[in-house]
Amino acid sequence: MFEKLNESLKLGKGAAIVTVTQSSGSTPAELGKMMVVFEDGSIEGTIGGGNLEKTTINKAVDMIRKNISDCISYDLTKDLAMNCGGHVEVFVKVLKPDYRLIIAGGGHIALQLNKLAKTLNFRTLIFDNRPEILTSERFPDADELVLGDIAENLRHLQYTENDFIVIVTHGHKHDEDALFEVANKKVHYIGAIGSKRKVKIMFQSLLERGISQETLDSVYAPIGLTLGGNSPEEIALSILAEIQYVRTGKQLAHSKNLI
Repeated sequence: MFEKLNESLKLGKGAAIVTVTQSSGSTPAELGKMMVVFEDGSIEGTIGGGNLEKTTINKAVDMIRKNISDCISYDLTKDLAMNCGGHVEVFVKVLKPDYRLIIAGGGHIALQLNKLAKTLNFRTLIFDNRPEILTSERFPDADELVLGDIAENLRHLQYTENDFIVIVTHGHKHDEDALFEVANKKVHYIGAIGSKRKVKIMFQSLLERGISQETLDSVYAPIGLTLGGNSPEEIALSILAEIQYVRTGKQLAHSKNLI
């Protein structure tokens, strides 16, 4: 059961652990019974079957969608029209997969971006082909450092809809090749650094390489919100601010103007 749960989270899909915390009277649910409910409604394990289990599965799927953990109490006769007449309480613990920030490039911007991303609890993966740059000393809190050809390593990575990709390599060709590998992936966000002129040239080349205009229109390039500033720290902040904006789907405005 927990192996299947772990597999689901690794694939970027949410799940919930349902545990029977109280059971009295005549019920099909024994104290301590557990099941895992996946976001598509499939399950592993059981809390006793019947209408109790069916209703709990439906509620758990909704809780996964809303990212809410809570207790649910049932009077089996009144709430579920079950003749056994007992009382059951379950605790539904929702587990959501980690958001991953995949950074193509390990330079100055990546260094600052990784630091900021960790404060928002992103798992960070950093790709670079320079062994002197991609070290645990420079990135002590990164979750994974991937050394070697950037485009090739991106090609072999498994992606989920909870992934955010930032392309900030040390050369225009590396940026283009990295974007070519990830442009059609089903992820939450793809952003690429560059001036308007550089992005235009890069996009034209990618069109010639078979990437559709519709796909390129979904890429955030030039990357980041226009907060001002040109230092690596300021650029990293503008990138992460854009990612947070996309991730939450909130309206972009001054809070005082929303009153």
